[in-house]
Amino acid sequence: MKNKKVLLAALVVLGAMAYWLWSNNSGNTLAGPLTDFAIQDTASVDRIYIAEKNGGIADLRRATLPSGEPGWTVNGIPAKTFQVELLLRTFKLVELRAPVPKSAEANVLRVMAGTARKVEIYQGKDKPAKIWWVGQSTQDHFGTYMVLEIPGTGRSDVPFSMGMAGFNGVLNTRFSTDLDSWRSSVVTRYPDLAKVESVKVEHPSQPDQGFTITKANGHFGLQDLQGVALPMDSALVRDALQALRTGNYESIERDLPEAARDSVLASVPLHILTVTSDRGVQRVPFWKKAPRPGERNMVLELLTEDRDRMYAMINDTSLVVVQRFWFDRILRSKGQMEGLSGSSEPR
Repeated sequence: MKNKKVLLAALVVLGAMAYWLWSNNSGNTLAGPLTDFAIQDTASVDRIYIAEKNGGIADLRRATLPSGEPGWTVNGIPAKTFQVELLLRTFKLVELRAPVPKSAEANVLRVMAGTARKVEIYQGKDKPAKIWWVGQSTQDHFGTYMVLEIPGTGRSDVPFSMGMAGFNGVLNTRFSTDLDSWRSSVVTRYPDLAKVESVKVEHPSQPDQGFTITKANGHFGLQDLQGVALPMDSALVRDALQALRTGNYESIERDLPEAARDSVLASVPLHILTVTSDRGVQRVPFWKKAPRPGERNMVLELLTEDRDRMYAMINDTSLVVVQRFWFDRILRSKGQMEGLSGSSEPR
């Protein structure tokens, strides 16, 4: 019994310490209940800084992307625009679902002191316009506990259950610091094909089946790898160029053991795609991918390779999984691309 009392007293002291740290770690005086979470002018938001207690950071900033288009970066690398736009919609449509009962406030704040994510929202200035402290979900999973801080005014000493108009669910999962979930999945991004000078496709195991699509006088033509002009299937050439506009990967390969990854990278690529444009030269090698253990075809034969996916290396650093459905449009053989004489114009 005595040990239980000592343990209970220790828990009370630790809880009080956590609450005290929560109440004092920003350097701002508490400002009573603050409820104006929403950001009406999300077009003016130019930076979103998310930090977790475990040290994770996602620093999102408006920027010009390598494609020349306006977009966002996360920790200096291109980010998924649609995911950032989801945050911007959350900032605009956030709404107060319910106040936290007085009897539960202290407990909610104690839990938030150890788990809440800090979300700084910038609107063109060096200091954030607002800071959201995003905590745990409510018991019914229809709300998320949050505390608002406004620099220069203070931080609320009262938590609220927050939601979003037109959405039933929790909001805290949107504020992750996992970079893989934020980084752009783009492999190829050439929205303006007029700026593409040439597309070279190599098949190292079948070198005679490589080809080049080259632009001259505003028109694309087909050549072999020695530069000899070939008749071409205009529809397939046009389809290959259209696929270049926006090709994305499915996932970053994180589960492959290091030895297996090194083996893939040391092997001869299945295909090599090289695109020359006004932005320079992009080279993307592709490799076969092993099937899932025990995977079989329609006649129940064990597969030796994944028929739907393959590996690709982007930015010379990231091994990713891509879908053949999309990239096979670009990585056809020379024999498939040949056809009746014609030309393909960028559109």
